[in-house]
Amino acid sequence: MLDMLPQQLVNGLTLGSTYALIALGLTLVFGVLLIPNFAHGELYMLGAFSTYALVGAGVNFWLAVVIATVIVIALGIVLDRVVFQPLDHSSSLSLMIAALAASIILQQTATIIWGSEPRTTPSPIPGVLRMAGFSIAYFQIFVIALTLAAWGGVWLVLNRSRLGLAIRAVAQNKGAAQLMGIELRDVRLATFAIGALLGGLGGAILSANFPVYPTMGINPVLKAFVVLVLGGIGNLWGAILGGLLLGIVEVMVAGYISSQLQDVGTFLILVLVLLLRPQGLFGRVVLER
Repeated sequence: MLDMLPQQLVNGLTLGSTYALIALGLTLVFGVLLIPNFAHGELYMLGAFSTYALVGAGVNFWLAVVIATVIVIALGIVLDRVVFQPLDHSSSLSLMIAALAASIILQQTATIIWGSEPRTTPSPIPGVLRMAGFSIAYFQIFVIALTLAAWGGVWLVLNRSRLGLAIRAVAQNKGAAQLMGIELRDVRLATFAIGALLGGLGGAILSANFPVYPTMGINPVLKAFVVLVLGGIGNLWGAILGGLLLGIVEVMVAGYISSQLQDVGTFLILVLVLLLRPQGLFGRVVLER
């Protein structure tokens, strides 16, 4: 069975990179605005469907990815304005219920427009790299590289720009940030736009790797929340490591134990982390704001 290990590790890294890409946007919105945005999975779904529709209309795949991502950014900003901003001073439970309601509405809207049958988008990067002990599609290598590039881009924005300084200030103490003259509305707009960008970009790119259907965002966003707990909420590097770790664990459980226990293993890890290290494997203990 050990001869399968290199291939299982590669499969786990590939799966984990998709979880990490989705979790990046989710952890940013949750870490800064404290919004449990379950509708993030639908932003991912809409990015995939928009790309599918544009490619079907004859648009080049990469141009379709750009257009679809812009569409999802606009939808994400509208989602915040319509659903979350009116509940800005409400409880976390109200925000969670609103997010679930928005998620269902977006799924039903997609079903009305595109139907419930799975769709596929041709891969823009064909071919497979074959090495001793494992093989990996060139497109999957691109997805892993894109995930790392997305992390690097968000890190640069947060740590090397005035906008990032403002976002980090709001994340640490919203009241103090406002007293220092930081416009909370602008920070909120930018945070949701970046989160939607990451969700839409993930869906647009992964539409060439996974079937596209209205409920395709449910499982990834649930796994992304697990990644948040594993990596530590608001921790970008933790989102990457947590996503990769989760992907490897899932593939190992499916490959060496049983594919039926794949999700059981995932949520068992979640429970163990919550019991033993609630701040996440890579997070720090913070005082409640």
